[in-house]
Parts: sequence; structure tokens; C-alpha cells
Amino acid sequence: MSDTKTRLWAGLFVLVVFVAGLAAGVVVRPWLGPGPSRGFGPRGMVGGPSPDRMTERLLARISVVIDLTPEQDQRLRAVFDGRQRRLREINEEVRGRFETQQAEMNAEISAILTPEQMEIFENEILRMRRLRGGARGRGGPRGRGRRGPGPPP
Repeated sequence: MSDTKTRLWAGLFVLVVFVAGLAAGVVVRPWLGPGPSRGFGPRGMVGGPSPDRMTERLLARISVVIDLTPEQDQRLRAVFDGRQRRLREINEEVRGRFETQQAEMNAEISAILTPEQMEIFENEILRMRRLRGGARGRGGPRGRGRRGPGPPP
């Protein structure tokens, strides 16, 4: 295999791994909470490079290795842009479905527990979230500010 073909295959491999990692990150994102100093914002990781910046860095690196033509560079950018849009759409769909399921579960639990038990249950969920490092996602009680007795000792 010629040196150019080897470089092309290596560059394409890097590109495929990058896209697969990006897709996996977007799909897994709703189940991950923010780290100690970094978290996810609407456009990617807060405190990290934006997806646009990551694309720029990747293309700059691989264009040197595999000698991209301007047309190839433009076409790759279009692929990345289209994929980022679609992955954002998928993320929103998944988040909406997750929130719907969470609301349904909360309604089912509310139908089983008394109001007093429900208040204790919600306070326990909030306490567990604080122990894990903060509220995770948009689920759970919103703006209720309830305080009540904790679980019995």
C-alpha cells in the first residue's frame, strides 16, 4: 500500500472514531451529570471546546496528514455540521422522552403514597442528589422549596 493510501486510511479512521465518539457522547449525555468543575451546556461541555472548535482542530490536524483539497475540506465541514445538527435533534428527542417517562413515574408514585409520604420521598431524592454532587438533569420537583422531616431514624 502506498504512503498516501496509508495516510488516507489513517485519516479516515480518525474521522470515523471522532464521529462515533461524538454520537456516543450525545446519546449518553442525559444520564451524565456535571463534573466537579465542568458540565454540559446547550452547545457541549461547559469549560471545554465547542463542537465547532473541535471540528476546526480535527480538520486542521488531518488536512496536514492526508493532504485535503479545499473541496474535500468543505465537504467534510458540511458532513460535520449536518451530523452535529442531527445529533442535537436526537439529544432533544431523547431528553423529551426521558422527561416524559420521569413525569409518568412521579405520577404513579404520587398515586401510591400519601401526601406526607410523598413529601418525605421527594426530600430524600433531593438529599441523594446533593450527596451525588448536585441536581442531575431537569427531573424531580421544581421550585417547590419543600422542607419536611427526613426519613425515620
